[in-house]
Amino acid sequence: MVKILVVDDASFTRDLIKRTLRKRFPSVTVEEAINGRKAQQMLEKVTFDMVLCDWEMPEMTGVELLQWCREQPNYKKDTLPFVMITSRGDKSHVVEAVQSGVTDYLGKPFSADQLIQKVLSAAKRNGIEKKLGAPAKAPVTSSGGVASGSLDVLMAGNASAKAAPTPKITNPEASSKDVKIPTKVRFAGKEFRCMVVHFAKDEATMLIKSDDVIPTVLDQAVLDLSHDKQVNRLNYYVQSVATTEKKADSAFLTVTLSLIDQDAEKEAFINRLFQSL
Repeated sequence: MVKILVVDDASFTRDLIKRTLRKRFPSVTVEEAINGRKAQQMLEKVTFDMVLCDWEMPEMTGVELLQWCREQPNYKKDTLPFVMITSRGDKSHVVEAVQSGVTDYLGKPFSADQLIQKVLSAAKRNGIEKKLGAPAKAPVTSSGGVASGSLDVLMAGNASAKAAPTPKITNPEASSKDVKIPTKVRFAGKEFRCMVVHFAKDEATMLIKSDDVIPTVLDQAVLDLSHDKQVNRLNYYVQSVATTEKKADSAFLTVTLSLIDQDAEKEAFINRLFQSL
């Protein structure tokens, strides 16, 4: 039986990855760690077959955990697939991960299919793909596409998706401000222009063209926000999607994102940005 360790300080991200893996690979055992230090302790006690790890975490980063793994006799590159999952997509970080012995690299935000493909690819490189078992098929719509919660929400359905718990950063006094911030957002690895129209310390609401993309509720998103010449990539999940007009062919969609990041530096950045608006 294959044992996969998911390492991320954001509980929502861990839950999404675990749910996806268990749904597509029912025979796989999935464990979780809240940071690199906890993961290191678990890896010392139990032998894992694969690690899916975030880069930016407190106490021990993903690349530090990767470097430690490659120093262990039973966690060399040819024995332990290590997939780095992060919004850090610039060349220098990719090179650092490769030099440290990473097996593969998955950028945030990502779709369920992209995650599964990375897991399969990493497993094949290390000859353990058969142990994963055949992946269960994702639900398919009558039109042949993969079923998505976003269209249900657009048509006022999928109440269970709307009721998903929202991770909050520690600031109960946060309130929304009406803004007009042109920027970029990424859904499932594709970048789109958008206009942020409401901003709070734990949420952002934006307008995007409906013919560009229809985000899926509960998918991850990475939003670029800048303040005082500093650009930060913030990790969110899609809380809701709605048409700006009461018709299915509306030219624009209103998308509300909820913050995933629980990083002190990003929280401080958001506070500074919010106060400047």
